[in-house]
Amino acid sequence: MVLVVDDEGAVRRLVALILAGSGFSTLEARNGLEAVELFGFYRSGIALVVTDVDMPVMDGLEAIDRMRELSPGVRVVVMTGTGRDLNLPGCHLLRKPFTRAQLSEQVEQALA
Repeated sequence: MVLVVDDEGAVRRLVALILAGSGFSTLEARNGLEAVELFGFYRSGIALVVTDVDMPVMDGLEAIDRMRELSPGVRVVVMTGTGRDLNLPGCHLLRKPFTRAQLSEQVEQALA
């Protein structure tokens, strides 16, 4: 299962649809806090987290930290629309806007 986290509903749903089309089941969260709550509940079934960075309530970076406290080996793909350089050890970076192929490639690499 893949946990998809983005405050922009259209982006979140599109990513979930693309992943579902590739055979993944998905969970969706609107912000980092919701993501951490879902991760805590479904942790053993979540193979990957695909999350945006900049979100209200709790950003993606804090959410990743909290999820790693629960499960240090959690695999993560980080989506960002900002130009800032992100140094996120153990995470795969996906810059917005991205194509279906780019998303699929990052997911495959994260799960390899």
